[in-house]
Amino acid sequence: MNEQEPKPEISNMPQLPDGIGLSLDEVRSLLASKNSITVSPDDPILMMVTLLNAFLTEEEKLLDRHRKALTSILTDKTDTYIKAVEQTTVNLSESISALSGTEIKKIFNENSGMMNSFRSNMVWLAAIVGISALVNVAVFVLR
Repeated sequence: MNEQEPKPEISNMPQLPDGIGLSLDEVRSLLASKNSITVSPDDPILMMVTLLNAFLTEEEKLLDRHRKALTSILTDKTDTYIKAVEQTTVNLSESISALSGTEIKKIFNENSGMMNSFRSNMVWLAAIVGISALVNVAVFVLR
């Protein structure tokens, strides 16, 4: 009961040849080879082939028209988008450059004041350490 039935091999070949539409002879030979049915050249079913081929031709024309329109639209939109990105990049780089220069000057000015204060404090601290050293030496000498 758990036996699996062998699956029929599925051909990798397409059922219908590539291209738009088939000739009536191609349809007859395809039906004969795939379905083992022969169709006479005057069989009314072959009218469907003519109708379907006409439909495929018109559909291909429509798809081609849509392809061209879509290509045109995408080209225009892409060009507009690229120009907008380039302009934004230029504006952004200019504003970043201006801000960077201003910010760097501001930081240097702030740090310059801090460095002057630090230098002044170092001089006072050096004087205090020197005086402290002299006081220590004087205390040891006077003892």
